[in-house]
Parts: sequence; C-alpha cells; structure tokens
Amino acid sequence: MAEFVIKDEDLASLKNKVVIVTGGSSGIGLATVNLLLSLGASVVSADITEPKETPASSFLFVKTNVASWKDLSALFKKSKEQYGRIDHVFANAGIGPRANYLAIETDENGDLIEPNTQVLDVMLKGVINTASLAVHFMKQQPEGGSVVLMGSSTGLQPLRAPDYSTAKHGVLGFGRGYARLMEAAGLPIRINTLMPSWTTTNLLPDIPGLMKGAKHEAQPGLVVARGAAYLMVDASRQGDVVFVCDGKYTEIEKAVLAPAYEAIKGAGNPSDDEILKRMLELPVPAGQ
Repeated sequence: MAEFVIKDEDLASLKNKVVIVTGGSSGIGLATVNLLLSLGASVVSADITEPKETPASSFLFVKTNVASWKDLSALFKKSKEQYGRIDHVFANAGIGPRANYLAIETDENGDLIEPNTQVLDVMLKGVINTASLAVHFMKQQPEGGSVVLMGSSTGLQPLRAPDYSTAKHGVLGFGRGYARLMEAAGLPIRINTLMPSWTTTNLLPDIPGLMKGAKHEAQPGLVVARGAAYLMVDASRQGDVVFVCDGKYTEIEKAVLAPAYEAIKGAGNPSDDEILKRMLELPVPAGQ
C-alpha cells in the first residue's frame, strides 16, 4: 500500500495560486477554502449557500448550483475575469442520498414518478461538468493546471444508498478515464481523485451522538482538505486515486486498482484502453 505523509511545507507553493472550490460554504469545502486562504491562495468559493462571513480580500463567492451548466459556466467566467487565470479546481460539492428505489411514488394522477436524480445531477454530472470547464480554461494557459475530484470510499464498495454509491463509483471511473485522456491529448493538466471515508461534513445528519452510537469516529474535514491541497501542488500526482481514512493518505490507483486489473485480465492480454488506442490510430477507410 502506498501510504504517504503530507507536511506543511509541502503545501507552501499554493501561495498566490487561484483555486476554485465548489461546495465551499461548509464541510470539507469550507475546510479547504480556509486552508487555501491561510496558505496565501486566492480562492473562489462556489455554493448555493452564501458563506457566513467573507474571510479575506483574496476570496470571491459566486452563488452556484453545480447541477446547472449555466451557473457553472458563469462561475468559471467570473473567476477568469477576476484573477486572469485558474490554477486549480476542487470539484467537491455534494449532497446526501435522496432516491428511494424500493417505493416508487405516484403523482396526483396516479402515474409513477421517476426516482429522485438530484444526487446524480449534483455529485456526478456536476463533477463532470466542473472538471470539463476547468480543462477548457486551463488548456488556454501554457502552464495548464490541476483538477481534484471528490470521490468517496463508498465508490469502492457496496453501499445501501445506491444513488450516492452510483455517483461516487461514477466519479472514480470518470477521474481515471479523464486522467488518461489528458495524457493522450498531451495537455499539461493533472486529474486526481480523492476517496475519503467517513468525514465530518454537513452531509451527516445533525443528530447528537450519531457517530458514537454507530461506534465509529469520523475524521475532521481538514484532513481531506489537506489531501486536496496536496494533489494540487504535487506535480508528480497524475491519475492518482487517494484513499483518506483515519487521517491517513494512501494512493490506491497505482498500488491496488491497476495491479488488480492486470491480474484479472491475465498476462499477455492488452487492456481495453490499449485496444481503443489502436482503433483510434487506424486510418479511416475512404468514403467513411
């Protein structure tokens, strides 16, 4: 297992960088905003909820529903107009489970109502669109940039909240594929994914003693925030998937996931990505 330690000095190069954080008004997002500001970064916080206070002059809040392409487009446009560039993006915004797949409801006419898709809209489509816009703006900069995607340990295992689990499984797949696409396109943009376990956020119901009753202690949001900041500054991190649990950081893409796939597909067999690469390199037949 590729466990690593994050030192304070590792994050120093975030000074004067411009960072967009979605979901920045609470939980992990707020912890990340405060950490980045303390490191001297200029931060654009995007959330549907306004912050309780404006923490610094180098802080910009843009009210944003990440499920809305229009809102996200406006967010990136305002960030570029304000600071002239975008160095890093943390696609973090999220909500708790919503869909009930066991009891389909009916409307006033007795027609069946589609299960709630809000979690998928916010935490999968919202992440994909945030990352896509980040790349659109960053590829206009010679220095490129980096994108950190908020996944979850629930994207690595079965979970009895299928909409939440599906969104996080999707983020993992998108992050792995998008990182490979950056490499194939030769773009100087790094894509990495965080997969934190139980963390103190606004997604946990505000019930006193809940986690204690469940006999589990959630890690503080700052632990995950430091992981996000580290992935922004460490230029060697590309296509990494970092599991964050009990305050510890473990890279699992290169250490666990990729080797597991290699073992499963068998020696000598090309990966699906290699086959796709070969197909894309074939000449297009005349008239096609």
